[in-house]
Amino acid sequence: MKDIHIKDNKGQVDHPSVTISRKKGEITWFAHGESGATITFSSPDGSPFKESVFTVPATGSVSSGPVKKSAGLKTYKYTVVGKGGSTDPVVIIDN
Repeated sequence: MKDIHIKDNKGQVDHPSVTISRKKGEITWFAHGESGATITFSSPDGSPFKESVFTVPATGSVSSGPVKKSAGLKTYKYTVVGKGGSTDPVVIIDN
């Protein structure tokens, strides 16, 4: 499992690129401060996880769940939207 910390209300994260295993991969996003964030996999490639939208509560966390068996071995772009802006990090799925 990989932890990704949302550093501010502009959606900045501490790991703009993270590689996880298709077999055992999972991410937990953590929000710090008084505002949460929304994680959205909205590119044409979709989400490597069952869900494509994750809501991270203020000072809380949310887990992605396991990587879908049908997820391709490739890079998935997602958007982190905070109160003050957004960023577009990536998740790389490998064996």
